[in-house]
Amino acid sequence: MSADETSKLSWVYQLYQLGQITELRNKPQEVQQAILEHVVNGFGASGGTFALLDADGQNLMIAVGIGVPEFVIGSKIEFGEGILGLVAETGRSLLLNGDITSDARFKLAIKRDRSSRPHSAMCWPLMIEHRVIGTLTINRQSTGEPYTEADLKNGEIIVNLITLVIENARLHIDQQQRIVMAAQMNDEIWGINKRLEETQNQLLQSERMASIGQLAAGVAHEINNPIGYVYSNLGTLERYVQDVFRMLEDYESAEGMIVDEGVRAQLQAARQKLDIAFLKGDLRALMDESREGITRVKDIVQDLKDFSHVDAANEWYAANLHKGLDSTLNIVYNEIKYKAEVVKEYGDIVAVECLPSQINQVFMNLLVNAAQAIDKHGVITMRTGKQDAEVWVEIADTGNGIAPADLKRIFDPFYTTKPIGHGTGLGLSLSYSIIQKHHGRIEVRSEPGKGSVFRVWLPVQQPQIE
Repeated sequence: MSADETSKLSWVYQLYQLGQITELRNKPQEVQQAILEHVVNGFGASGGTFALLDADGQNLMIAVGIGVPEFVIGSKIEFGEGILGLVAETGRSLLLNGDITSDARFKLAIKRDRSSRPHSAMCWPLMIEHRVIGTLTINRQSTGEPYTEADLKNGEIIVNLITLVIENARLHIDQQQRIVMAAQMNDEIWGINKRLEETQNQLLQSERMASIGQLAAGVAHEINNPIGYVYSNLGTLERYVQDVFRMLEDYESAEGMIVDEGVRAQLQAARQKLDIAFLKGDLRALMDESREGITRVKDIVQDLKDFSHVDAANEWYAANLHKGLDSTLNIVYNEIKYKAEVVKEYGDIVAVECLPSQINQVFMNLLVNAAQAIDKHGVITMRTGKQDAEVWVEIADTGNGIAPADLKRIFDPFYTTKPIGHGTGLGLSLSYSIIQKHHGRIEVRSEPGKGSVFRVWLPVQQPQIE
């Protein structure tokens, strides 16, 4: 093999290598520019262009060029228009030497740019399975030797290799784009599944709370009946006891008028044995305590009914949030009374249009969380206030606080910082959804070791949805 043949093989191998450079795989324009420079140098040309089919596959678009005006890059050429359009339309290589001004095929191209007409040019179609995907053109100015048919034939062999390199680069990019699209679709599907799971869990939790609310309302109704007559009977009993006491007082007044010493002594002994004075005081205290206890039970039952609001579960109306807070506090007081002192700092607020049973559920979740955040004994403060067209409710505790890393995730479903068995991780997630449904928001401030503050903002009136 002669030195000239070895040099040609080396040149072809270098051309092949340009398509294998990994770092250029995702930069097709740089690959095309490098190949064009290699071909231009190899054929001793002055310049050249790569034109490829556009995204619609209807026209050619000049992708890169050497020795052409900058505005040419990116311009479109219709099939059959000028040299490039003719080669793309026919699928045949073209050799041009000398003056082409008299050639009717290129009148439009000449009219566009007379000054840069080359002295000699070769143009090849880039074809894959009889399908034109673009063109490659190189040219020499008047100072160089004109190209020959042999040059054109040699170029056709090289162009086949170039076409494979260009197509492989395009296929690689398509594959990368498909991988990215598949990853994006996978992320979207995962996100949709996650949202569906969250929604399903929240619906299950809402259904569970609704069932508990129905059960609570039923129990409250059943308890209310016996409590009603016990309360009524206590009132009657209290009147009877007072009548008995008055009778005893009358007996005591008449005791001195009894002539028979034996009878009088017997009555005095019975009175001393029964300790009537003590019974009178103690019975009154017992009646007061019983009345207070029954009143407390009545209040709890009423609070339970107010909390559940089963009959108005889906009814929006203006509700007194202070009443909702008090009712909820009575329901969960057993969770709190051994852990914290409750302080109320209620402001001057107006009724808020809402679903009261759902808002009470938010209050319940926040109060229970506040109690569970306190290890030994602390303070839970309930505050309210109004700003512009919004009312806010704040529940603060002096508990353990929340770490900054956890603070970002506390509203995620199933995320909990509590020990196993002490929480499902749905309370705050469900609360967040309820407040969003009410076009409100929840703000959180927390410092580890010092406690947390949850502030719920609600619009006084719900926005009108058109």
